[in-house]
Amino acid sequence: MPEPMPQGAPPQGGATPPPQGQATGPSPATMPAPNRGIEAAALSRLSVHVQGMQTVLAMLPAGSDAATAIRDALNKVAKFVPPGAVSQGVQMTESQRQLMQQKQMGPQIAAQRAAQMGGGQGMPGAPAAPPPMAA
Repeated sequence: MPEPMPQGAPPQGGATPPPQGQATGPSPATMPAPNRGIEAAALSRLSVHVQGMQTVLAMLPAGSDAATAIRDALNKVAKFVPPGAVSQGVQMTESQRQLMQQKQMGPQIAAQRAAQMGGGQGMPGAPAAPPPMAA
């Protein structure tokens, strides 16, 4: 039968236990790295939105409050996606993805608008409630 180890002695196998009072969790050297693919996708989406904001800005009167707010927002956001930072192909792909998403969400948005306009009278395709009687 093996003898019990004295308190404070290192365990067999050469591994030393962590000092008492210190956490045994991950150290800063093992922190996860950011996902560069997700970051690149986010920047391509941001680039598409910056282009859209520039298009809207061109349509607004120069001195309007909306134009001033959009110009301020563009100055803050555009530094993350300078011209040429995202290729035209990536921008086109992102624009097409957004269009497809809008097409898929179109019927749901129309149903929500119809429910809001009709006072939330139920699901689309359900029989409509009779109009209120005039007194």
